[in-house]
Amino acid sequence: MLKQRKTILLYFSFAVIFVFAIGGYFYTEKPSEYQKAIKKIEYQLGYRDVYATKNDFTHTDMAVQTAEMETKTVYLTFDDGPSPRTLEILDILKEYNIKATFFILSDEKETSKDIVKRIYNEGHTIGVHSASHSYEKIYKSVDHFLNDFEICFNYIKDIIGEAPNIFRFPGGSVNSYNKNICKDLVDEMTRRGFIYFDWNVSSDDAVKGYTEESIYNNIINGCKSRKVSVVLMHDSAPKKATVAALKKAIPELISQGYVFDRLDETAQPTVFKIE
Repeated sequence: MLKQRKTILLYFSFAVIFVFAIGGYFYTEKPSEYQKAIKKIEYQLGYRDVYATKNDFTHTDMAVQTAEMETKTVYLTFDDGPSPRTLEILDILKEYNIKATFFILSDEKETSKDIVKRIYNEGHTIGVHSASHSYEKIYKSVDHFLNDFEICFNYIKDIIGEAPNIFRFPGGSVNSYNKNICKDLVDEMTRRGFIYFDWNVSSDDAVKGYTEESIYNNIINGCKSRKVSVVLMHDSAPKKATVAALKKAIPELISQGYVFDRLDETAQPTVFKIE
């Protein structure tokens, strides 16, 4: 009888271990790191409860920044690099000793990998954006998104030797291509421990008819009256006007008392409302 009880207890213990392992409850890092992870997940899970509601899936006003800060902070973010424009932007940032955030595409050319290394070596944040940047393919399903994400994730990790933990959804977290699966995407990426960032200021340098002047005005006017501004720009090869506008926008924002920072896992995410 005693032997039978021991056997039952042993099987029960294995069953408990199996259930916890499947649920992802074993965490091998230090307790302090565990607490940081829990705190990060808490505010990610609260995304939908704290952000403004809009029905227009493409409108940039959907983003609301909840962090309370004494200073006026600007997070410059660049999507779709690396390219020769990235090098020009890095030169400008270096001139003003500013750190920024680059959400990159995976490009196997050696020149592109060298640019990624420079971004990292100069202290900027590198986040995942996409491998294909094909919205139709990426947002066909959650699995399609994950496959695309993994390629870009491994690309960055292999180049800089560190795993990126922030990302930006192509087209933003809520858009006309992913509106049927955006909740599932956010839930899955949050479960995996990644933080995503949308924006609350758009330079509109991807809008038809943009000019250097329009980009500059969108940045300056968008940051006006905000304590925290997450500015969307692009550093793909055609974006010469973005570089020119940035060159003028940075000293203007500095003169208005703004400071600049890079996004990382400690920054409160600016995200779009999920219906």
